[in-house]
Amino acid sequence: MNNDQNKSIQNELNQKINTSNYVAAKVDNNQASQDQKSQTENDMIAYDASNDNSQNDIQKQNHKKMDRPLKIFGGICIALFVVAMIFSANSSINTSDAAKDALTKKVSTSLAAGTILLANDENIGQQDYTITHQYDKNNTKIKVWDYAAEDGDYVQVLVNGSPITDAFMIKHKPVEITVPAVGEVQIKGILDGGGGITYAVRYDLNGMSYFNSAPEGEFNTYTLIRE
Repeated sequence: MNNDQNKSIQNELNQKINTSNYVAAKVDNNQASQDQKSQTENDMIAYDASNDNSQNDIQKQNHKKMDRPLKIFGGICIALFVVAMIFSANSSINTSDAAKDALTKKVSTSLAAGTILLANDENIGQQDYTITHQYDKNNTKIKVWDYAAEDGDYVQVLVNGSPITDAFMIKHKPVEITVPAVGEVQIKGILDGGGGITYAVRYDLNGMSYFNSAPEGEFNTYTLIRE
C-alpha cells in the first residue's frame, strides 16, 4: 500500500471520528437542553403551586375576617331575641288589681279572654260552678286558655259526660268551642305538662271568666241553668 492510499484511509478515519464526536456532542447538547427545559417547567409548576397556596391562605384569612363580624352580629341578634322574649313574656302578665282579685276569687267579669295571671303554674284549687243565666239561645261560646305558663297541659271538653272535642293543648291564645246553653259542661284534665293543669274558661252567656285547675283524669263541672 503506497503513501497516498494510507493518507486517504487516515483522512476517512479522521472524518468518521469527527462526525461521531459531532453527533455525540449534539446529542449531549440536546439532552442538556431537555434537562434544563424540564427543570424550568418543574420550577414553574412549583412556583405556581406556591402562589396558589399563598392565594388560598390569603383568601382563607379574608373569609375569616369577613365571617367574624357576621358571627358577632348573629350572636348579638340571638341575645336580643332572647331578651325580647323574656321581656315580652313578663310584660304580658297582668298584675292589675283586677287580676289579683281574679286569683283570689277565681272569677272575673272584667278581664278579657286570654288574660295571663301567672308566669308559672300554681295550684289554686279546683271547683265546680252552677251558672244561672237568662241567655235565650240554645248554644253559646266558651273560650279556654292557659292563664299561667304554656307548659304542655292538655284538656278535653265534655257535655253531659260525652266528649265534644279531642284533647288539646291549652295555650295563652284562647280556643273557642260551642256548647249548649243548658246542661253540664265538663273540662277534664288529660295531660299535666308540669306544675299542674291550670286553665281559664270564659262563658259568653254571662261574660264571666273562671280560673280553675283540673288534675289528670279529673274534671270540673259547669252546670248551666236558664232561669
